[in-house]
Amino acid sequence: MRCAPFGLAVLASILSLAPRADAQVALPITEVGEGASLRVDGSLREWRDVRFLDVGEGSDASMRVALAYDGGGLYVGAEVRDERLIRTASPGTDEDAVVVTLAMPRGRGFDGVEIWLWAGETGRSAARVGVGGLGRPGNARGAQIVEGPSRGGYVVEAFIPWNAIPGSARWQEGRGSVRLRDVDSAARPEVESEPTFAAVDRAHLELLPTLAPSGGQTAAFESFLASRQLEGARPAHDLRGDVGGDAQPERVSIVDRFLVVTGPGWQEGRGFSFVQLPIAAAADVREPRLVDLTGDGKSELVVTLRQSDDRGSRDLWQVFSFATAQIVPAFAIETRKATGAGSVESAVQVRAGRRGQPATIEARSGRAQGLDASTLQEAPAADAEPILVPWGPVLSREYRWDGSRFARVSERPNPRYVDPATTARASTTATTTTSAAPATPPPPGVEDLLAAFRRERGLRDARPTFRVRANVAADAQEEEVVVYGRDLVVVGPGFRSGSGWFHFQIPAQAAGDVLDVRTAEITGDPRHEILMRVRQNIGDVRREVLLVFQFTPVGFPAILQREVAREQSGRRVENEVRAGNGTLEIRPGTARGWDASSWPWGDTPSTDGIAPPLLPWRDRAVTYGYSGGRLVAR
Repeated sequence: MRCAPFGLAVLASILSLAPRADAQVALPITEVGEGASLRVDGSLREWRDVRFLDVGEGSDASMRVALAYDGGGLYVGAEVRDERLIRTASPGTDEDAVVVTLAMPRGRGFDGVEIWLWAGETGRSAARVGVGGLGRPGNARGAQIVEGPSRGGYVVEAFIPWNAIPGSARWQEGRGSVRLRDVDSAARPEVESEPTFAAVDRAHLELLPTLAPSGGQTAAFESFLASRQLEGARPAHDLRGDVGGDAQPERVSIVDRFLVVTGPGWQEGRGFSFVQLPIAAAADVREPRLVDLTGDGKSELVVTLRQSDDRGSRDLWQVFSFATAQIVPAFAIETRKATGAGSVESAVQVRAGRRGQPATIEARSGRAQGLDASTLQEAPAADAEPILVPWGPVLSREYRWDGSRFARVSERPNPRYVDPATTARASTTATTTTSAAPATPPPPGVEDLLAAFRRERGLRDARPTFRVRANVAADAQEEEVVVYGRDLVVVGPGFRSGSGWFHFQIPAQAAGDVLDVRTAEITGDPRHEILMRVRQNIGDVRREVLLVFQFTPVGFPAILQREVAREQSGRRVENEVRAGNGTLEIRPGTARGWDASSWPWGDTPSTDGIAPPLLPWRDRAVTYGYSGGRLVAR
């Protein structure tokens, strides 16, 4: 932490050894829940559920302060302990004040904003609010402030509309601090003391503590973190935009390896949806942004994902859709491939359509370093649009939403393309002698691929916990679906040209929580889906969740998440699952120890997007059909 300048150089050098701000806790700010309110009346009675911070010590120049918010603006409540209030009729920065410093994101940096709260003196001056740049408070249109009496000081309570705070559109991605400015004399005003939550270095606002919203709708995001044992984790990327539901903006977050959606209109503001991204770490996510690609006024998420295995790495330009109130991978293009010999890359550009019309996605071949047609020999991607290489037949290709998918609409041929067959015939004609071509080594077998996977994952001696053979991806040949603990791997002679594998980490807390993995054809096409049954422990409650995944041209999305069993203290409800022949049916099954009068959860809906189990005394069997990229109840 860099400290604000003090008059004594010696003192400044000592204080410069204080810990940096990025080691501090976040600055809490509590949402005012639906139906609640904070009246700006100079009393803090309604602030009982808001977290207060202690800033400073003793009976002079210290305070208890809290921040809260709702859709309209920011609330500040402070109980100040001060032996003497220094205040004039036209307050400025050399008078007693509570100061909130906010670092609002702009581009890749931050803009500093300060909110100055000056308490009034009865019969002499009114309380005032000032908002502006650092150290430059100006008028705050629509702001409210009231001071009140307090033993040994005063109370100040204020409301500042978001539209009066510059840069507040992305305030939840911001940083901040709060301090008390205490001036010792009105005649010769000098700052006597200035206790602060975190010191402000104007040149390095990125060192301020992050803002930590809590309560209200934010509780849904906190519930997700708790469900994944990620309490305290901060999103690596936090976006806001209208992606589904009503016209209110949703919060689209990437935390750890998960993509999470919450918001006031998402699952009625109480729940969340999430998917696990096909990456190894959060650092493999690049350049996420929200953009309307389909022309329906709702944004899709566009993000680049880097994936790596023993052969090298690739970048996927991936589109996620939220239109069905679920997170669905809708489109993907390979934009980069790298091996030990070099790399090749292409570019993707989005051109916005006219109002109400879909955007155009253009992929264009780029450059290669160390790779050419002879050194990069692999089949085109089966799970994404293949990369356009500089030596390939296509220079650029355009895609557009046609109402059900992102379809190819045009392409430009590569004028420098040379057909390999033509080159081979010319070479044969020019050759006067022939020699036998070197023998092509046989492709690796399934067991060879599994052994290579185990070596990469450090599972050399592991034995499969589940293993099934079925046609789940690629061509009509069967693949092997093999599970080692929480690691699922798919291999096969026709999958990725028989020379690679697909890996997915099952979302379970421990290997023993993966209770079953099988396949069944439940969507009406020839390929099987993969069904997993996973156990989750939530306090003293144990539940079992059915997860259904499907290979698509653009990914491996979950098309159903449904709780099928719940157990507590020896009592249990378990549904019956029947899958196959193009359908999935879940029946209420049996109950042990619970009935309609003793079931403790009533009709309480789930908050994590996973529907609760069917109850034998109330519910009927549910049959699911495939529609819109997911399984829906018929």
